[in-house]
Amino acid sequence: MKQDIFNDLEDFWKNLPNAGEVSTFWQDIEKEVPNCIDAVILQDDMFDTVGMASIMLYRMREHNMKVPVFYLIGDYNPLLKCENTEKMRNIALNLGIKNINIRSYNIPEMKDRIAFFKKELEGKKVAFVTSLVRYLPLKFALESLSKNCETYFNVANETLEDALTWVNCNAAGGGLVLLHKIATWYLASGLLPESFKGYVHLNLWQKMQIKFSVMLHQHRIEVETALMLRNYQRLFRKRNWAY
Repeated sequence: MKQDIFNDLEDFWKNLPNAGEVSTFWQDIEKEVPNCIDAVILQDDMFDTVGMASIMLYRMREHNMKVPVFYLIGDYNPLLKCENTEKMRNIALNLGIKNINIRSYNIPEMKDRIAFFKKELEGKKVAFVTSLVRYLPLKFALESLSKNCETYFNVANETLEDALTWVNCNAAGGGLVLLHKIATWYLASGLLPESFKGYVHLNLWQKMQIKFSVMLHQHRIEVETALMLRNYQRLFRKRNWAY
């Protein structure tokens, strides 16, 4: 990634909302009891949201609360050559979310996801678990849901370095994947920096950079994914949470 673009990315990240201030589900997992909800929505913007949802699950179990339904919403991932929902399901099962509580749906377009949410979540209390960078576009997209369901957000407290990982291939192509996601998600919001607009549609050379980068880092993708799982499992063992 060119230094000037990286500097713009750092400035963009500094202007994102504070995760603790915009998380309406809870801010302090050590002291707060989760809200009683009917459904948790996990989308394929960041696989680590499955770990966040698992923490919610165990805290609910501690307080004998009803276990919500976990909706996994995703699309086919050409970089990892798999359905994102299947990868999310595997992570969820490894972290203790039971198969009986999981619903998976492959829905590529956000407009179709919103239509699905309106139909499926009518009258329910719902927590959307999201990466920090996806929060604002998601919040704007969900405004039309306000009359359909009671909506909460659990937003990841992630740094730019956290986002530029290989678990979601965001680091591929020197960060091109993350730039493309930001450009796509923020284009309609009016919040996209001018220098990022060229990343809405990647050219052939950029696509080739990403493809070869992923090929070269297959082992690193596996290692970082396994490390993410182990970190959550270590946390659960420390708290005597069975998974």
